[in-house]
Amino acid sequence: MLAAITISAPVGGAALGLGGILIGLWINGSRAERQRRRELHARALAAVLGYAEMPFMIRRRRVEDAERSAERVRLSTHFSAIKAEISTCQVLLAADGDHRISTAYNTLVETGRQTAGREAQEAWNDEPIAADSGMNMAPLFERLRPLRDRIAQFETDLARATLPGQLRLWRWMRGIDV
Repeated sequence: MLAAITISAPVGGAALGLGGILIGLWINGSRAERQRRRELHARALAAVLGYAEMPFMIRRRRVEDAERSAERVRLSTHFSAIKAEISTCQVLLAADGDHRISTAYNTLVETGRQTAGREAQEAWNDEPIAADSGMNMAPLFERLRPLRDRIAQFETDLARATLPGQLRLWRWMRGIDV
């Protein structure tokens, strides 16, 4: 015959309270982890966007003879900082363990180097813009389309990667690409 187990009210209340605390810690930890990843993803995206701006910044550098040397130093220092930030983000994303995001970011960086990097190199060979009419640079904007397309794809990948676990599970069960 089965023996009946009796649990006193204080013990049951304590167990229930402990269970509630553990669930709360788990939920808050999950939220904090998602926020940490979002901040890392935003940092990584900002670095690539800064890289994409370099061809424009180089073409818009100061034109006065007295400022040319200072502009070269300012822009090359800025460019070096952006490249260092991109490398840092590549390492952090690889260490984060999400292989899809790390691979997508590496592809984005490579696309940036092939488009914005090439355009930045060519911009140094061009004379700086000396009139307001040259500020828009529509042809350059169009040549950077592959990078903008890759950025849009990366943003979609990031949105999927930072979905709450329950929503990812629900989408997976429904057959929606997660």
